[in-house]
Formats: sequence, C-alpha cells, structure tokens
Amino acid sequence: MSQILFLSDPSQSDVSPILGMANELISRGEKVTFFSSDEFKTPIEEIGADFKAYNQEVNIFQPKKDADGEEKPKSGLISALLEPMKFIDDILVQIRGLKFDYAVFSPAYPYANIITQLLGIPKTEQAVLN
Repeated sequence: MSQILFLSDPSQSDVSPILGMANELISRGEKVTFFSSDEFKTPIEEIGADFKAYNQEVNIFQPKKDADGEEKPKSGLISALLEPMKFIDDILVQIRGLKFDYAVFSPAYPYANIITQLLGIPKTEQAVLN
C-alpha cells in the first residue's frame, strides 16, 4: 500500500479531476492524504481520503475581504511569489511524521516542486482535461 499526498488548488476545476484519481487509488487500497480548502472537505472525506485544510491565515487561494466586507481582487500569485514559505511551512507542519511515496497535483499547483523536493518524493502532475 502506497501513501500518497494530493495537493490541489481549491477550485472545482482543479479538485474534480484529481478527486476522481484519488478515489480510484483508494479503491485499490492506497492511502491518500488530500490538501484543499474546507469547502471540499465533505467530498474528499466521502471517498475515504484523509482531509487536510490549508491554514486560513496563509491560504493564498482564499479570497481576501476589505474593511467593508467586499471581496478584494485575488493576489494569490503575488502572495505565492512573495511569501511562499508561510504556505509551505503550514503544509509541512500538518504532515509532520507522515511518510509519502509520491505526490499528485495539478500543473497549476504553485508549490509542488518545492514540497516534493523537501519531502524527497516523486511527483505526478495530473493533466486537467477540459
């Protein structure tokens, strides 16, 4: 049995394809730990994966709101470039003590290369078909 780390941007177009792959791997007896946002917790847990949520304080994918409660334009890419270690450290803290055989993620996932290098595991990009 392999231990697999799934990393996803929390959007339906990113989660759906790799959720299907995770489901198939779980049905074959593999153990899956799946990072996403809280909105995808239920479907991830329903397939039998271990759900991990991005820390709300450092979640670059979560829309930010201004003082009036209005959604500000997403600055995820800028945040990702300026402060990547906050986000990466949050993931590493949450998986401390776990050993993974490989990671699966979409091509758009910003930190996959760094995370897989730090963990010393191979990576598999899941192509998204439209």
